[in-house]
Amino acid sequence: MNTCKAALRILGARKLYVVIYLVCIGAMMLGISWQTMRASRSAGDTVYQPDTARVAVIDRDADTDDLASSLRSYLATDSEIVEIADDAESLQQAVASNYVDLIAIVPRGFAERYQRYLNDTDGAATQPVIETVVSYTSGSGSLAQLEVNEFLSLTRTSYLGLPSGERTVPDAAQTVLGIARKDAKESSVAVVHVASGDADAVKPAASAFAGTIKSALYPLLLVMTICTFLVIGTFNESEIRRRLYASPKRSVSLELQQVATCCAFGLLVCIGYTAATFLLMKMAGVSFEGLTIVNVGLSFISLLVYTLMAIACGFLLGSVVLSEMAVNGFVNVFGLLTMFTSGMSFSVDMMPEPMIVIGEFLPGWWLCVSIDNAFGLGTASGTGVDYGAWASSIGLVALFGVAFVCLGLALGRIRRTRPTLASPSTTQLAK
Repeated sequence: MNTCKAALRILGARKLYVVIYLVCIGAMMLGISWQTMRASRSAGDTVYQPDTARVAVIDRDADTDDLASSLRSYLATDSEIVEIADDAESLQQAVASNYVDLIAIVPRGFAERYQRYLNDTDGAATQPVIETVVSYTSGSGSLAQLEVNEFLSLTRTSYLGLPSGERTVPDAAQTVLGIARKDAKESSVAVVHVASGDADAVKPAASAFAGTIKSALYPLLLVMTICTFLVIGTFNESEIRRRLYASPKRSVSLELQQVATCCAFGLLVCIGYTAATFLLMKMAGVSFEGLTIVNVGLSFISLLVYTLMAIACGFLLGSVVLSEMAVNGFVNVFGLLTMFTSGMSFSVDMMPEPMIVIGEFLPGWWLCVSIDNAFGLGTASGTGVDYGAWASSIGLVALFGVAFVCLGLALGRIRRTRPTLASPSTTQLAK
């Protein structure tokens, strides 16, 4: 029990690693999953919802004939209107930072020129132009730019349709605005969902849950490996190791208590990450339809076995007695390599063959494959749910952990049997 308490105190003293590797990186991975869930929510929509452009209307004509306000109201039916200051620096920053998709500038004297254009019957006058600036990355801004020209054309048509003695630009603009608002309420593009002939088709909830659980691959490997190394490495320091060897307790019992503490911490992390996955799905509005006790339980077991494998890797590194900086560098490189070759970051269809081959020699690949087999998606989309393939995949992850433990025990025994590692070369008198 004292060994477990000491291990917990070591973890508490180095909580910065938990904050960085688990909280910060875990929050980043959950954020990526959150964006994926939000993007997939439209899969069940019955009406098409296009991207909304962010539009700013700059009025330099004092809203003469209500043209600027009418244009702003017309664009608001399909776009989001934002306010920015009318100075060069604000306009440049708004476009450069993609704060707006379109800036429409009504120049000074525009209403007067537009009135002359509307009253021209000889065709000599040209239509005045509203200056527009479109964001270089926005397709919706280009569509909003077309709506600006559309507003001017429709206002002219409405103006010419009024009785000659009652023609005013504000009345024509209000007529166009009323029609636009009516169309926005009544017009919609229906989305037709074709029923799949496969009764076992994967539900959106299953895909969202499996993808979020897979995202734990990187932060779990980092935090559990580093934390286990810190615990094992601290107990393996020369002075502490000699005192422990002088105690009546067996070294195997001490090491088991150290590893058990790390395993208990890993279990809490797995439970917390799974709970965060459910909370994230609830917040994103993803239905839980398609999730069962079986596939959720199997994915939790996969995550737990992977966590134990990471603990075994930390046990190996702690038995070798490497420096903390070297272990940090190794774990980060190993974690990134595992993540990018596991099929979690990229679809397997997009990965080159050498990358897949490398991934199959790493535990992250088999974690993702086991989760795919539990839900029948990804690499198992062709075969469906396969519990035998899940067991074999997660068994390979467990074998990685067994290999790490065996190497750690062997290297630890070699270290203990060397006199230069067990005690100083010369006896020093205590002062």
